[in-house]
Amino acid sequence: MVADVRGIRFRATAFVSLVLAAALLGGGIIVATVLRSQLIDNLDATLVAAAEGRASLLAADADPLTLTDTRLEESTVWIGTVDGSTLATGGRSMVGHPPTTRLGTSTTQVAFEESHDDGQSEIDREELRLHVTTAVSPTHGDVLVIVGSELEVVNGPVGKVVAVLVVGSPVLLVIVAGLTWITADRALRPVGRIRSDAKRISAHDQGATLDVPKTGDEIEALAQTVNDMLERLAVNDRRQRQFVGDASHELKSPLANLRIDIETSTTDNETRERCLAQIDRLAALVDDLLALARHDEGQVGRRDPVDLDDLVFDALAAAAPRHNHRVVIDDVEPTRVTGDAAQLRGLVRNLVDNALRHAESRIAITLAGSGGRTVLHVDDDGIGVSVCDRDQIFERFARIDGARDRHAGGTGLGLAIVRRVAEAHGGTVSVTDSPLGGARFTVSLTNRATS
Repeated sequence: MVADVRGIRFRATAFVSLVLAAALLGGGIIVATVLRSQLIDNLDATLVAAAEGRASLLAADADPLTLTDTRLEESTVWIGTVDGSTLATGGRSMVGHPPTTRLGTSTTQVAFEESHDDGQSEIDREELRLHVTTAVSPTHGDVLVIVGSELEVVNGPVGKVVAVLVVGSPVLLVIVAGLTWITADRALRPVGRIRSDAKRISAHDQGATLDVPKTGDEIEALAQTVNDMLERLAVNDRRQRQFVGDASHELKSPLANLRIDIETSTTDNETRERCLAQIDRLAALVDDLLALARHDEGQVGRRDPVDLDDLVFDALAAAAPRHNHRVVIDDVEPTRVTGDAAQLRGLVRNLVDNALRHAESRIAITLAGSGGRTVLHVDDDGIGVSVCDRDQIFERFARIDGARDRHAGGTGLGLAIVRRVAEAHGGTVSVTDSPLGGARFTVSLTNRATS
């Protein structure tokens, strides 16, 4: 799996790796520098002690030939007069005159003559650390004492330490990065479980909460806070849905009484018809609000076999007195689905009413089942629905441009109900261009709806 560069695990691992890499680099440089300085100081102290000791012995008239041995590796000893004459040498033999004009400790390039087994020799130049001092010999007068050692005794250990750091640092970096990734992953697993639980909670899961991990840290506090928020949202949602349901129920009785009063009144027929039409629209709005409230509460009735073609014919028969459009139903096939008969009846009725309300002269209905799905097409020859409004039209009280808005005679809730019913039955609803020139509403349902 490719790591997300924006993820906490990746960022934590990258941060720790960068910090450790910088620390290893800086620490390696410091270690190598300090080690080299310490070794050079130790070497200088050894060279000073060796040279000063020989100078003291020469001042006591010791024989220079007895002072050429040294315990230092790759070392050299030269004892001679100030004019460059050699009295004694030890270790590696320097070629030419030694640097007799400089006293103290220093590093310099010195030429050595290397002899081989075949009798040949060659000149080799090495970097030496030297200490030069003077002495007064009773026999030889003023003499110089030079004790030196190749810097390999310093460079060798430093090189080994650098090699260990070069090889070991990447290995350590990989190990620490892996441990950081594993630690971050283990620490964030409760967050992943919280995220999965939150994704499973739908709008209908009243009172659903997250499993609170017993980690004793900020993640546990976060999960508990989210649960508190979900509980508050659930309470507010229940109150809102209860209000809509109660209001819808309470409105039905006054509307029924008002209808009776108007029908029995002495008002002229035209006024009475207008009032009755408005009451019918109010009653339809109340019914739709009540239906949406039930859907919002996740109320799905019995799952029974439903003949969808019968619902189509029933909806057309109920709407026949209200229109004079031509209705084409040649392609309505006998089709059965499993679901809530009342909700499916409302779905079909709303689609038919919507098509009749916006058609110019005719509508066409197609119903067929194939491949485990049932597809219902409802076409009209009206103005159609623009592409930019095809999602918005299924919203409650949607306001869109043109004739297809909630002022065309509907309640503004019918298509919202269609979508909720289709989704509750494991289906989908969409709107496209119709072959008749208007809009085509398509509902696709599984032949056996999900429960």
